[in-house]
Amino acid sequence: MGTKDKANGKWNVAAAFLLVFQLFFSFVAIGVAASLNLLPAVYLVILLLVFILLWTLVYFFFFSGISKKKALDSKSRKIRIFIKRSIGCIISVCVMAVCCIGSVMGSEAGAMLKKISNYASVTDVVSAYVLKENPAETLQDAKDYTFAITDQYDYERTEKALKEIEDTVGTKIQTKSFDNFFEMAHALYENEVDAMILNAAYVELIEMQREYETFSQKTRTLFDHEQETVLGTESTEEEEHNITTDPFLVYISGSDTRQLSLASSRSDVNILVVVNPKTKQVLLINTPRDYYVQTAASSSGAKDKLTHCGIYGIDCSMETLGMLYDEPVDDYVQINFSGFQTLVDAIGGITIESEKSFYTSEGGFYISQGTNQLNGTVALSYVRERKAFADGDNARGRHQMMAMEAIIKKLSSGTTILSSYSGIMESMSGMFATSMSTEDISSLVKMQLSDMASWNVKSFAVTGTGGKAATYSMPTKRSYVMYPDEEQVAYAKQLVNKVVDGEILTDADMDMPQYPPQTQTGGTW
Repeated sequence: MGTKDKANGKWNVAAAFLLVFQLFFSFVAIGVAASLNLLPAVYLVILLLVFILLWTLVYFFFFSGISKKKALDSKSRKIRIFIKRSIGCIISVCVMAVCCIGSVMGSEAGAMLKKISNYASVTDVVSAYVLKENPAETLQDAKDYTFAITDQYDYERTEKALKEIEDTVGTKIQTKSFDNFFEMAHALYENEVDAMILNAAYVELIEMQREYETFSQKTRTLFDHEQETVLGTESTEEEEHNITTDPFLVYISGSDTRQLSLASSRSDVNILVVVNPKTKQVLLINTPRDYYVQTAASSSGAKDKLTHCGIYGIDCSMETLGMLYDEPVDDYVQINFSGFQTLVDAIGGITIESEKSFYTSEGGFYISQGTNQLNGTVALSYVRERKAFADGDNARGRHQMMAMEAIIKKLSSGTTILSSYSGIMESMSGMFATSMSTEDISSLVKMQLSDMASWNVKSFAVTGTGGKAATYSMPTKRSYVMYPDEEQVAYAKQLVNKVVDGEILTDADMDMPQYPPQTQTGGTW
């Protein structure tokens, strides 16, 4: 065999290996894309055809010769063959690199999607508190203590904490029951009890009362009982619900915690999203955090601030809003402030229209009247701003809905989801959770990619009158609350019904009539 034949033989083997590897990585990439269940079938077919075309192109560059009809000397022919093979190698290597990177990113995004959907775990900590000067160092030192408890708030977790304490000290401990945690704190301060058992989430409520505002400094914990709670599970409803055709309601909760994980806490953002996928209609309803409403946390119909519902779990907030607007809430999306910031950055910022120019209280960012392009940091400061506006919380609610509207429009425009998918998923790690199933999320994404339709997004905010009242969470103190404007709540219910019934909302619908017609009663228009 001549030198030329040996060289061609080696090249043929190397080229065959490259083609086989390219084919392998191409099919892996298609497999990962298919397993994500996010791309419509037509997209997968197009992707397959592109890979086949690229494979064919590389094959052509590898094995097609130079026409003998061309008058080329041997050296020129070798140079041309070398160039063609080099181009084929470059294309093949690039295709494999793209397939590898895409497969890794797709796998990570798929894992993140599974992590944030279906359920999210939140760890509640129930602690045994003693005064800082108390001599006890361990639970054994406190086995003869009297522990203050309450069976009116979170008693199920308290019971589990008690059992763990008793298992630790090997004996039954003495308890004294109180109506609420303020009475418990008073008893601890006055040495009527030696310790108190309380969910750590309630400490912020205790410290809102003047005489206990230094509770965290005056006490320490002897024991911490951690209990993981699943915030949502896969639907067990017997009836079949098609999220791409049937209307649904989603509660968006903005936790006021700044830690990089979800926790039971007051909800600073309370937006109800009413979606009709058939008509591409979205209605955002903002409910002020201080709204004085019947809380689902109470079995006796007691009223509380809406924000306090988050302390008892996101299910409590969902049920409370469902009672307020007479429509069951199907799912939740919970995001903390850090998660909001990174999400906005992941999609390349958002555009908002400001009604006036002002500097934000946090960060001192300048927002000009008119159009503003905001990154995550500025957007976060913008949606938390209330001091620059006379209507305070109502203005903050408007800004939160404007930001949500901008995010929805950005996600539903062009290929934002495809180009930013990995970044979006990464930004949600530990800061974002939803009870929506991966199947429902996939169905919505595929629907959007299939029709690329624009959505009609409208916003409505209910307001009320400020006042003072005792609340379910703080029964011993008259706190600031907002008494609901019942006419606005009734109109919001009508808007929800319109979306659910398939009507398209207009800008005029967002302006509530000032007076009901004389021929109608009962708060209807």
